Amino acid sequence: MRFMDALKSCWVTTLFGAVLLLVGSTVLIWNEGRTIRILLSLDEALNDAVTVSADSPYEKQYEGRLVHLNGALSTGEPLTEPDYNIQVQAVNLKRRVQMYQWVEESVENRFGESVATVETEDRSYFYNREWRDNLIDSRSFYIRTGHHNPTSFPIDSTVHLSEHVHVGPYELGIVAKERFKTFQEVTSDTRPEDPSVRMHSGLYYHCNDIWNPEIGDIRIQFAYAGLEGSYVTVVGKLENGKIVPYESTHYRKVLLVEPGEHNLHEIFRMEHQQQRTTTWGIRFIGWVLLFFATVCCATIMQHLAREHRFLRMFFPDCNFTLSTNVMLSFSVALVIVSIAWIVHRPWLGGGLLFAAMSPFLYCARGIMGSYQRMD
Repeated sequence: MRFMDALKSCWVTTLFGAVLLLVGSTVLIWNEGRTIRILLSLDEALNDAVTVSADSPYEKQYEGRLVHLNGALSTGEPLTEPDYNIQVQAVNLKRRVQMYQWVEESVENRFGESVATVETEDRSYFYNREWRDNLIDSRSFYIRTGHHNPTSFPIDSTVHLSEHVHVGPYELGIVAKERFKTFQEVTSDTRPEDPSVRMHSGLYYHCNDIWNPEIGDIRIQFAYAGLEGSYVTVVGKLENGKIVPYESTHYRKVLLVEPGEHNLHEIFRMEHQQQRTTTWGIRFIGWVLLFFATVCCATIMQHLAREHRFLRMFFPDCNFTLSTNVMLSFSVALVIVSIAWIVHRPWLGGGLLFAAMSPFLYCARGIMGSYQRMD
């Protein structure tokens, strides 16, 4: 079978495999470039950072520099929700609003083939009432009669930021305050003055009966993050007395905010660990895309390997079994990663490139050895 004939028989899967190969390669290239820039930026920040004490007076000599400090949070005025008697000394106060709404679910039913041997399909639609954070547009429902949702929330979800947050004499900028995202639920000891608001399990219900809510009823939950007095470690640029993100020469912004007290090297080590976890997760996604690309292109590659003796030397199995596809996709991923790293860390990039080529070199060595024994 000629190459064009083989391609015609599997052009759809081959084209899909080529698209997956392009997407997987793009994901890996983008991820490695991002990782390298982050690594270089963190190394640059570590070298430029200077530790300051939160217990000492403000020192203007560090203005414009990258500083590292740890100490207790001071938030000044409390964050309040007066309608619910909520008052908390914290960096953030989140108000989460849920509305009781109609939710549409559909199930596809297959009834087999009709008399005309054409498969018929039908769907069954179910409507449930649930608490949801987002507005559900009931106008798109299949059955709109009797399933009407409100068109807006009477109260919106929001996050209140404390206007002034300090660690010692140094104030945190807006970006630093937004980094406090570990929220804990908060409730008031006193009931709201509004008699229509009911409390249950830390939630505030705007409804007549919390056990039998009606469509359009809402419930509210409050949570705080960054409680005053808790210790944090911050690394950022000191600009006009505020801690703001530091922009490295590699066009990456560095701003580290972690709970607890950590020295300079510890907080950077923690950030490296977080970035490493993200990097390997994206690498796995890229490799999965490459694996399915090799599976889709297995038929055409099988034809090429059988037609060309030179290509056949580099594959352990010309049938492209699961193990061969795993090896091939893993090697392609290693080649892409090695090219990205070979400029910044030549030994690492070279080692990865050799690891990517080693399975094929081993197969070629074995076949060449068998040819020599036959001669």
